[in-house]
Amino acid sequence: MEQITAYILSLLEVIEKEGKLFKLSVARTLQALGWMSIGILFMGIGFLVLVWTCFTAISSLLGPALAGLAAAILILGGGGICLWIGKKNLK
Repeated sequence: MEQITAYILSLLEVIEKEGKLFKLSVARTLQALGWMSIGILFMGIGFLVLVWTCFTAISSLLGPALAGLAAAILILGGGGICLWIGKKNLK
């Protein structure tokens, strides 16, 4: 009976340690995902500011229609590159 009790206690200790390790790994993973999402948000904002700056510069030279076309091409090109990289990384 003592062996069964010792076995159960050691099993509970192992489960407790594994639970703590799992909690730490989940916390680190969620923290890393949070930093990644903040980085992606800042990159997106920076890209939109770049497009807006290009639109403003081109609109003073060529007019708003061509500036809008250039900004749309820049945004679509950036989105296409992101999709291409994502598809490439999925393989």
